[in-house]
Amino acid sequence: MVALRIAKYVEEKGIKQKAIAAAIGISPQAMSETLAGRRTLSADEYRDICIFLEVPYSKFLEDLDAVA
Repeated sequence: MVALRIAKYVEEKGIKQKAIAAAIGISPQAMSETLAGRRTLSADEYRDICIFLEVPYSKFLEDLDAVA
């Protein structure tokens, strides 16, 4: 769920997945699989993505209880 929210944000902002992958130290393939929900996003990767996107850590976690 969180990864899909990140994917939507990245797409809306026109940010390249390759740029995020390079910034957080994973392969573009791993980034693609993560944002598609086929790979688990680690806490460290989540933190690094938020730092790269310059958003608060809570950005993609808001209202998760309401959705679940």
